Amino acid sequence: MSKKFVAVALSLMILAGCASYPEQVRIADNVALTSYENAAQQNVDFGTARWSGVIAQVSNKADKTRLEVVYFPSGTNGRPAVSDQTKGRFVAYIKGFLDPMVYQPGKSVTVLGELSRSETGQVDEYQYRYPVIKDATVYLWPKQEDRVEVIETWPMMRPYPYYWGYGPGIRVRTITKQQSTTQGPVHVDNNKQNKVQP
Repeated sequence: MSKKFVAVALSLMILAGCASYPEQVRIADNVALTSYENAAQQNVDFGTARWSGVIAQVSNKADKTRLEVVYFPSGTNGRPAVSDQTKGRFVAYIKGFLDPMVYQPGKSVTVLGELSRSETGQVDEYQYRYPVIKDATVYLWPKQEDRVEVIETWPMMRPYPYYWGYGPGIRVRTITKQQSTTQGPVHVDNNKQNKVQP
């Protein structure tokens, strides 16, 4: 194997590693991140945080939007690895207006911002303390859809290169997850928002 090929392959792997998170929530390598566990268990309220999860609730205030997010650990690309187990919830405040029809409960997000003092709220009748990210940047993940691929041949056909002749037929069923191309990250230009003046 040539040295040039190895050098190119290593460069591509390094670039892929650097570009794993979406650009909106990417950070420099030397930035230390506070984990969700530290913020939730030790009540850490300073430092930079980048957490992923699923939107539980959206509420718009006069000049900002409050997202309540169910935390899930990030996969290698930043998308939350949603499962039946969660470590808790957090709140993110985003400057300006986010449309609740776009940022709907159940959608996956990755949030980047600075930690602030935690706040107390209710989940139904349970009193809950939320770690808080202020002045957050939010990446809304495109919806993943199941794709079913079925390849069938006639019972008397065989795979290439034989095609005709006696042999079992082939039926392959593959289910994969793919990102929908119909919806990408949504950005809101808050300078152009319609705001009712008092």
